[in-house]
This record gives sequence, structure tokens and C-alpha cells, in this order.
Amino acid sequence: MSFESWLIRLANVSAQTVTFYFGLFMFSATFLALLWIEKSRIKKVYTRNFKPILLSAIFMGSSNLFFVLAIKNTSVASAVFILSSAPLVSALIAYILFKRKTPRRIFVASFFVFIGLFIILSDGLSAGRWEGNVYALLCVLSFSALFSVLENYKEASRLACIGGGGLVASALAFFTATIAIPDAHSFGVIFFMGGILTPISRILIGIGTKVLASVDITLLTLIETVLAPIWVWMFLHEVPASSTLFGGAIIIITLVVNAVQAHRGYTKSII
Repeated sequence: MSFESWLIRLANVSAQTVTFYFGLFMFSATFLALLWIEKSRIKKVYTRNFKPILLSAIFMGSSNLFFVLAIKNTSVASAVFILSSAPLVSALIAYILFKRKTPRRIFVASFFVFIGLFIILSDGLSAGRWEGNVYALLCVLSFSALFSVLENYKEASRLACIGGGGLVASALAFFTATIAIPDAHSFGVIFFMGGILTPISRILIGIGTKVLASVDITLLTLIETVLAPIWVWMFLHEVPASSTLFGGAIIIITLVVNAVQAHRGYTKSII
């Protein structure tokens, strides 16, 4: 996942154009895989879990569009640091929507995460990047809701959920802007990202929610937050602002401390 931000920057087309083709490729790849696995039972996959698949498609589709818009309109470091708050926001959404019991540490950690977000968003406002940061914040809300749905409906097909998300993303992009025909270079980048890289990463995360506690997934996905700005700095020479790094450090440290505490509690509960 950490390469996605860099690849989006490499595509020389608008965010909506990237999202439109990216979504179609992602839907095609996941649907073909689902067809190959389920064969004649594919209709049952959708009818048996229509509600979670629909909800997942809506939340994933909107998060995909907002993510691309964020990467196109703000620094990659700002976007991924904001996005790293998704697991905590997901816990709060699960508490509100599904009445799931939420430990006190989540609320404490959320306080510090929101301080980090405030620093990053304030920097974006002063630097004229507020629009991209708002898109990243909307992506967090959508992606967090997706996490909650997937964790609440473990039996739903991850392939169907992810494929539906690609289709919704394409539809949202189509109805919000004029879609251009990309040049060969941009088309190749989008095809690789939407047809190969993103489906594989999303499917693996989806499977992870079935067999791992969300606290473990939180720790693993922090790798993307650290690596994404590094790839962009190495290949595109984009240097993050000091306030962005400071706010991001607060978020990362808070998430690590929270995940370690959660992991200890989870380990004790299964012993």
C-alpha cells in the first residue's frame, strides 16, 4: 500500500480520471478472481451478504476517491499521517453505530491523535493545502466506517466488498468530473495500481480482519504511513513540512502505544 501515493503522483491526469480507471481495473480484477473461486455460486455470494457488501462498496468507493483527491491536493506526508488515524476513528464509529464496547484507552489515544491532526490541518491551512487535507479527513471517515463494517460482518466476501468499492469509486468519479483518456504512461501506472497492487493489498487486509485482532492490523498498517513519504521523498523529492512531521510523530507514537496496550490486553484474554 505504501507505493500507492507515489504511483498516483506519477499519473499525469486528474484525480477523478485516476479514480475512474483505477476503480474499473480493481472491480475487474476482483470480480474475475471471485468468479474463478466461486464459479456457479457467485450469485449466492452477493445475495447472502448483500447489506455488508453494499455498505463496504459505498465506504470503500468514497474512500478511494477521497484518497486520490488528497494525494493530488496536499503533500503525501500530510495525507498518510491523517489517514493513519483511521483505526482509532474506526473504533469510535463502531462504538456509535454497532454499540461495541470501547476501552477507555481509545478515547485517551483519540485525544492525542486529534492534537496531531490539528497540527497537520493547521499547517495545511496556512500553506494553502487545506483542500487536500479535508479530502484526507473525509477518506479517514469513509475508510474507518469500512473497517467497522468488515469487522462486524466477518462472513462477507472480501473480494465482493473490494470489487464493489472499485465500481462505486468509478461511478463517483464519473459523476463529479469530466473523465479524460490518459496517456500511455499514466494508463500503465493506473492499470498496475488498480489491477494488481491495490486489489492484492486490500484483499490481504480484508482477510486479516478475519484472523487477526484489529489492534494487530493497526500496527502493521503503520508501515505504510512511514514508508509512503519516504518513497515520494526518494523518487519525487517532496520534503514534508516540519509541522507535518511533528503532528505525524504524535499520531504514530500514540497509535503504537495504543496498539501495544491493546495487544497486551488481547494476549491476556486468550491465555
